[in-house]
Amino acid sequence: MDWDPNDQILPIAYAVVEAETKDSWTWFLQLLCDDLGVDKIRTCTFMSDQQKGLVPTFEELLPGVDHRFFVRHLYANFKKRYPGIQLKLMMWNAAKATYYQEWERRMTEIQKVDQGAYNYLMEIPTKYWYRHRFVCRPRCDTLVNNMCEVFNSVLVEAREKPIVTMLEDIRVYIMKRCADNRDRIMPYNRDVLPRIRVKVEKQAELSGNWVSVYAGRDTYEVVSIHGGKEKFVVDLRNQECSCRKFQLSGIPCAHAMTCIRKMCFNVDTYVSDYYKKAAYISCYQHVVFPVNGPNLWDRTQMEDVLPPTYRKPIGRPKKKRTRAADEQSSRTGLSREGQQQKCSYCLCSGHNKRSCPKKRKVTPSPAVETAGNSVTKRRSQRGVRKSVRLSAKTPSSKASESANRKQKGSNNKSPSHPKRNSGVSSQQSQAAVKRAVMDHSQTASAPAPTTARVLPTPVKRVSQSTFRFMARTPPRAWKKLE
Repeated sequence: MDWDPNDQILPIAYAVVEAETKDSWTWFLQLLCDDLGVDKIRTCTFMSDQQKGLVPTFEELLPGVDHRFFVRHLYANFKKRYPGIQLKLMMWNAAKATYYQEWERRMTEIQKVDQGAYNYLMEIPTKYWYRHRFVCRPRCDTLVNNMCEVFNSVLVEAREKPIVTMLEDIRVYIMKRCADNRDRIMPYNRDVLPRIRVKVEKQAELSGNWVSVYAGRDTYEVVSIHGGKEKFVVDLRNQECSCRKFQLSGIPCAHAMTCIRKMCFNVDTYVSDYYKKAAYISCYQHVVFPVNGPNLWDRTQMEDVLPPTYRKPIGRPKKKRTRAADEQSSRTGLSREGQQQKCSYCLCSGHNKRSCPKKRKVTPSPAVETAGNSVTKRRSQRGVRKSVRLSAKTPSSKASESANRKQKGSNNKSPSHPKRNSGVSSQQSQAAVKRAVMDHSQTASAPAPTTARVLPTPVKRVSQSTFRFMARTPPRAWKKLE
């Protein structure tokens, strides 16, 4: 995978292997050298996330080749031992330092905070992940390989298919992408590509913090407007700056932009040729030709190619990259249909009806507020009466309950001749409950209702024996049950 002149992915070569081992990497790099040539491969810059067996393979096949590490992967291992947002920012600032003095100052700050973290970072060779040790030939100062993650996300569905079908899907995707990029660049009338122009404009905004002084022969001395000891020397003829960011990226840094804007020069002439339209056209001039289907394939006498040995990894198969605990999600406010969610109140995007800033809170009128208070008051009184009924246990109520139990027992013993209730009457039980309610309302701390409601007579449960008696006797004899 490579970067194209517009900072987009450019697939170069891919292969299917059983595992990322030293043997598989050696086989892949040997084929890559045979196809592209060893001389061209030696001038390339490789970036990896410390794959097993890749570093010794480079030392054997391509000694001295430019190799960088994925800094995000380095930090994932670093934070396991030394967590914290402070050390994270300090580590990234040290990795982004473009000249040696700044890197040394950043590492001294880490040493003052945590000596163990300083020793851990110094054990990693500086040529792999510090910008001040990067060579200027590739015109690329990136510290991450997010382009590989983007390419993997595109191939999620294809990776679930058989090998031949998967390779065909990848080939068709690359063929379509090259054709689309080739046609899209033709109507573009600018020299510098769109994504590079965004970076140039960003540096132009930062140039407002610097002041340049012309020294002669296209050299300038740039000083910060806020004072301090920071001074840099810019040479526009050789497209160099003492901060080394101009040489590393191929895009004018903020110090160079200060000099270019002062002299009213054209910024496009100082952007590297790697990021211009001509380089983009030459990058996509080659065509990925179409291939006939299996119905037109010739049958050969060779044996069928067998797939590699399947090695089932531990755990559930993963389709997406594992995110760190402190890594922010890239989800946006998009619905399942791919459209941005809109508020149903103001029809604006970016929020919903609950968090709508234009929605006004309606204040209730005095009549509605009075009605709501009365409803709340009735509900509270109802809860008080319910608690009173549950907690009121007087001797008279206990006597009525025992009488009811005796009545049920007598009904069970003589089902054919039910007798009249021999316990306390319902009027007496109601009076007892009424006295308990009144006593509790006088002693309770909470405000009690003004009038106590007399509880209705509980419905008498009819046993199966009573039902049988009612079935074989006329209705006139049912009075005996009262």
